[in-house]
Amino acid sequence: MPHPSRAQNPAATNNLAIPAPGARGELSSEMWKAAWKSLLGHKLRLILSALSVVLGIAFLSGSLTFTGMLKQTFDSITQGTIADVNVGVKGSFDVTSTLTPDYARTHLSDAEIDKIRAVDGVESASGTTSSFNSIYLLGTDGRVVASSGAPSVAANYMSEPAMNHQPGIVVKQGRAPRADNEVAVDPSSLSRSGYAIGDQVGVLTPSGTIRMTLVGALTWGSGGTAGASYLFFDNAATTKLIMGGVPGFHGAAVTVKRGEDPSVVAQRVASVIPAGFEAQPGSVIAQQVSTYIDQSVSFINIFLGVFAAISLVVAGFLIVNTFTILVAQRGRELALYRALGASRAQVARSVLFEAFAIGLIGGVFGLLLGALLAFGIGRLITALGLDIGSAVPMPSPSTIVISLLAGVVMTMLAAWIPAQRAGRVPPVAAMSGEFASGQGGLGRRTFIGGGIALVGFAGLITGVALHFGDRVWVLGGGAFLMLIGVALVSPIAGRPLIWLLGRLYRRFFGEPGKLAELNAVRQPRRTAATASALMIGLALVTMMAILGSSASTSVYHLIRDNLRGDFIITTVNQQPLPTGLYDQVSKIQGVDSVHRERRVVTRIDQKPAFLQGYPAADFNQLVTQTMVQGTMTDNLGDVIVSQTWAHDNGHSLGDRLTALNPTTGEPLQLTITGVFTTPRGVDSGGINTNLATLAAMGNKDKDSQLVVTLAPGASAADVESALKAETASNPLTVVQSQNDYAQQQGAQIDRLVTMIYALLGLAVVIAVLGIVNTLALSVIERTREIGLLRAVGMKRSQLRRMITLESVIIALLGAVLGMALGLVFGLALQRVLVDEGLSWLAIPWGQLGVFLLLSIAVGILAAIVPAQRAAKQNMLTAIAAE
Repeated sequence: MPHPSRAQNPAATNNLAIPAPGARGELSSEMWKAAWKSLLGHKLRLILSALSVVLGIAFLSGSLTFTGMLKQTFDSITQGTIADVNVGVKGSFDVTSTLTPDYARTHLSDAEIDKIRAVDGVESASGTTSSFNSIYLLGTDGRVVASSGAPSVAANYMSEPAMNHQPGIVVKQGRAPRADNEVAVDPSSLSRSGYAIGDQVGVLTPSGTIRMTLVGALTWGSGGTAGASYLFFDNAATTKLIMGGVPGFHGAAVTVKRGEDPSVVAQRVASVIPAGFEAQPGSVIAQQVSTYIDQSVSFINIFLGVFAAISLVVAGFLIVNTFTILVAQRGRELALYRALGASRAQVARSVLFEAFAIGLIGGVFGLLLGALLAFGIGRLITALGLDIGSAVPMPSPSTIVISLLAGVVMTMLAAWIPAQRAGRVPPVAAMSGEFASGQGGLGRRTFIGGGIALVGFAGLITGVALHFGDRVWVLGGGAFLMLIGVALVSPIAGRPLIWLLGRLYRRFFGEPGKLAELNAVRQPRRTAATASALMIGLALVTMMAILGSSASTSVYHLIRDNLRGDFIITTVNQQPLPTGLYDQVSKIQGVDSVHRERRVVTRIDQKPAFLQGYPAADFNQLVTQTMVQGTMTDNLGDVIVSQTWAHDNGHSLGDRLTALNPTTGEPLQLTITGVFTTPRGVDSGGINTNLATLAAMGNKDKDSQLVVTLAPGASAADVESALKAETASNPLTVVQSQNDYAQQQGAQIDRLVTMIYALLGLAVVIAVLGIVNTLALSVIERTREIGLLRAVGMKRSQLRRMITLESVIIALLGAVLGMALGLVFGLALQRVLVDEGLSWLAIPWGQLGVFLLLSIAVGILAAIVPAQRAAKQNMLTAIAAE
């Protein structure tokens, strides 16, 4: 039995020094000491309290650290590929330009490279030749070794250093190529190819597949490729494969002597190079590339930032809950300070001090966990083909400051209400045990929460019913307010479910089930706050399940209903099809007709534009199209535009447009001769034209895709086999039936949704640990009650069952409320996105059923540790506890 004096003195129980009456300054000083001792004296409570902060901050710091790793990778590639001074065709260094430098029109000879070497201030210079997405390494399976969306870069090997005498091309394994039948690749491509150094490999070129000896693994700079594939050849090989047999180079990499100004040397170099070329300092190009990369990956920051914010909101609910329980546990201790003269503000500050310490500790460990999370994401995407090299998951100073501030501020804000509530409790009530957490009237809370939920619902309805530009944001704001409002009213809204579960519990589990229900009802705020964290996670998961299922179904039906023809022929890298394939496919037996499409990226009226072209007779033969005004012709300069594009850009029938030839930069006048529409969700491009106009803009024979229609009575299987046989010599070419193409597009959406599930999974993990946290702290708070239950005959197994059933109530309450809100949000978002092609609503009832079952499993698993802890308590010690 504990000593009576300790049971009568709550401060002594916590090993705290009681401040003696005296000056308020002395009392304040003693209270800070007492708060610090209380924090350190309850290590389990400290760990559980900080856990929510750790997880919330981990996602925030992890997302910021990961984008920093990406930037580090791209910066390393940039620094490894840019020399002190770089010579190339004018415009070739402008990463934002839509104009394509015409490498075939002009080049540097060996003699001109020698002139550059002779310039004052130049230490050395090497010719450079490269091509994008025209040469590929083939793996042991005969397939192209490349990542979707990332380029395949072929270049000549050179020993020229990068900017500021940093390493340029680095040999990691083997050696550099020295003959025209040798090739080296990057380490990631080597591992994915299935080959080893010394093997004979296939290299796909514009003129066919050739065999070469693989002699080494080489990298630019630190070694990251960011998903790109690199092939290195000697100068003789690049002359044959890239320059078309014409001796020379696309440009030059120039190393400046130490102490010389690269900008000055660049001006000197510019005076000796041929017309049509330019010389740029490496620092200028690096800055342009860095800015472009920052803009390109900014969406990743936004994307991950959204999930970090979700995690922080979920963690905020749990922190409020945690501090509500902590205040109740320290109720008598705080009341004693009030009785000795402490003010309400001093009591509140002592609670906020504990919040500050927990927030700081949680922020520090959250930073460490975030670095591990960033490392894990990096390894995952490297395994998927996006190699980020040796980028280190080291949080930047700004990430450290943001994460620590977020942890401290979030924790202190979440603890504010419990802290103020602690200061308002009458000392006599707290010391007598009449005050407990989670009690009190719910009228004002319900009124405020109901009002917020109604405002949110109104925003949701407004976003769905009215058509205006920012309605998705209005819908999102409405959904957020509904989440907060329902979280506030959940103590009332959840009572019917708790009552129903209580009836089932009493029937199947007897007294433990009855007590579990009473415990959940007795602390409605606590139950609701813990359930709300899971509610937010499952609301978003349910919404994404509906959105993903609807998107996959909509894409499938859009393609099946609106893609003309029976087969579609494209390339895996979105590059042009082999020249002459149209004629070869047209001759296949069983083929009725073949429709071609070509593309050009250009500028129209000084704005970037994407131009699609096909014969006028093929209008409405590639996808479903309807002409609403005018007509399409095969005349040079005639274009048709979609009704949406015409409306958005203020153009109409007969208007003139000015386009730029992307290879020469020369202007071409275009005339709008027709306006067309497509079904909702079907994209046929804003501007369509004919093949003559595309030829005048540089694309004379490069088809982007072919749509094949079967002849009546022809066997689809026989034609498909013939098409695949015809394209077998080019591994980049893909033949798909209409059904296969539709399923592939739907599968891409499914992969995206799966990734979002993984990100939302962290919020759910935080919520699950929140249930563990609440139950564990609740067990500590109810120590004496648990001892009394054991004294009157409750078995340990019954005690474990009671806590487990209470946990299941919390999990099911969060799941049911979350899934109901997710259904509403999913339905609303689908209606808003109908114009974007999300025309089919598909509710994955099977998935939702799995979510519900998993919620029950979550409740059971979350209760294991707290239930075991409660069952192991000594009965007499528990009864004597205060």
